Amino acid sequence: MKLLLVHVWNEKELSYRGRFSELLSYPSLTLAVLYSLIPEGVFERIDVIDENSQRVDHDKQKYDIVMLSFETSSSLSAYKHCAEFRKRGAYVVCGGYHATALPEEAAEHCHTVIVGPAEKSVPLFIQDYLNGAPKKLYRDYNVCAEDFTIPARDKITGRKKLKIPAVTADRGCSNCCKYCSMSTMWKSCPRSAESVAEEIAQLRSKMVIFYDPNFFGNRSYAMELMNVLKPLKILWAANATADLGYDDELMTAAYESGCRGVLIGLESLNSQSLTNAAKRFHDADKYKEIIDNIHKHGIAVNGCFVLGFDNDTEEELLALPERVDRLGLDLCRFSVLTPYPGTRHFEEYDRAGRIITKDWSLYNQHNAVFEPKNMSPQRLDEIYRRVWKEAYSWHRVLRRTFRSVWRKKPYVFILLGANIGFKFLGIDKGARK
Repeated sequence: MKLLLVHVWNEKELSYRGRFSELLSYPSLTLAVLYSLIPEGVFERIDVIDENSQRVDHDKQKYDIVMLSFETSSSLSAYKHCAEFRKRGAYVVCGGYHATALPEEAAEHCHTVIVGPAEKSVPLFIQDYLNGAPKKLYRDYNVCAEDFTIPARDKITGRKKLKIPAVTADRGCSNCCKYCSMSTMWKSCPRSAESVAEEIAQLRSKMVIFYDPNFFGNRSYAMELMNVLKPLKILWAANATADLGYDDELMTAAYESGCRGVLIGLESLNSQSLTNAAKRFHDADKYKEIIDNIHKHGIAVNGCFVLGFDNDTEEELLALPERVDRLGLDLCRFSVLTPYPGTRHFEEYDRAGRIITKDWSLYNQHNAVFEPKNMSPQRLDEIYRRVWKEAYSWHRVLRRTFRSVWRKKPYVFILLGANIGFKFLGIDKGARK
């Protein structure tokens, strides 16, 4: 038997696919994890395609099973693949964030839907398939650290991706932000600190990226993990929340264990917007102090912002580039508020009649797919692109880089590369047509 694993990419989405994608596209663990769950000896051939940098050829090989993982913005592309592979006699399986949020929709296009984590469902599906009785739906959220496998990184492409391996210690997040789809997939269940350290040691890399939604969310676990990271003498970066900037002990331990950068979802400079989105830390007036505190510990900050909250005004959004300058961030990212299926935001907006399109290909964080309170969707799109362009003028790119806490470090060129990559991200290529 022959198996194909595909991480689907929106065929209309060209951002993160340009000449600078290697500077800012993180390596995917999705396919590596899926591959590691396939029982040995079942398939004579297993092919893996990451559509971010590879193409699917429906006629290149005849497969018995095709397994597709996809997010909302790539779901329509995934459904096209489903149709083509089903025509060719393959048994098609769908999974990932969108299939988890809307399993009934996904089921219209495939034979089997896998909802939530794959660790138990994928091996069970394959066993059922071999026994001639595959189910239409698999759903098992009772997945914990002992069920995790070491991702088969050697089986996936690193083409057009950062050459920094990714690791996950805890896939869950205790925060309940209204717009986040993380809770639809994962629950918090950290791996043992020793198993994480062992995996990193085997990577033989001087730098890693943690994909944990909130590395420091479980403080005691974070301290334990950083204690075992310290002897490895690696550098690492991770996601964090703003309150990290008030915990000197945690920041000191982070730096001493090799942390040199954190990505923080600042989201908005309007405190009321943060409160309405159920952000745990919602005092935007403290952001400058927080960023300065993190910088004092030698750690760079990538601040992420979301445009389109109900309290956002045109004037506030247009002032973002200048206000971001004053915060002293080392890197910044912007996105349009996107109410993904399965989130509280989607439910609220859909109930209120504010969702203006369910063309899932537009749910790429580059387009307004809902009716904002204080401007039109078209105006929000315009402001978003203007903010991104102004924030990534050459003057700002160079100032952020060479005023950064990394400015005297050899890895400052990683930061410069990321800033240049975001300058040429090509967000207009993902715009509505």
